[in-house]
Amino acid sequence: MTDFFKDLVYSKDDVIVFEKGLPGFEDHREFVLVQTAEYAPFEWLACVDGSRIRFALLNPMLFRPDYSPKITREQLDELGIAKPEDILIYSIVTIQANPAESTANLAGPVVINRLRKMGRQVILEDDRYSTREPILGKK
Repeated sequence: MTDFFKDLVYSKDDVIVFEKGLPGFEDHREFVLVQTAEYAPFEWLACVDGSRIRFALLNPMLFRPDYSPKITREQLDELGIAKPEDILIYSIVTIQANPAESTANLAGPVVINRLRKMGRQVILEDDRYSTREPILGKK
């Protein structure tokens, strides 16, 4: 696998700030979204602080068109989101050697204000979704 993060080129305007980091990675707060044709439809959330931290992301609507997370007004306000079109929502994916076993975290979506470049992982209080949702159909 090519390490396309090694020479990652981005501008300051590309950086998305996670004010509180991500759960388990609270000290890492600046990331960029990376898209490559080679890994589509997956995207990557790559930390730009010199660490090698990165997360595979997937738009949950691609495999769960009925996905409708209950994100509170307070959570949206913390990101300065005023309109639905300002939101990007992703699921962090755990990619397995056997693709049929790969899962996505639908209980903790990554929510990004695409205009203000602010993000956070929202922990839903919604038992409709799990942290290990199969991305290639139900098990």
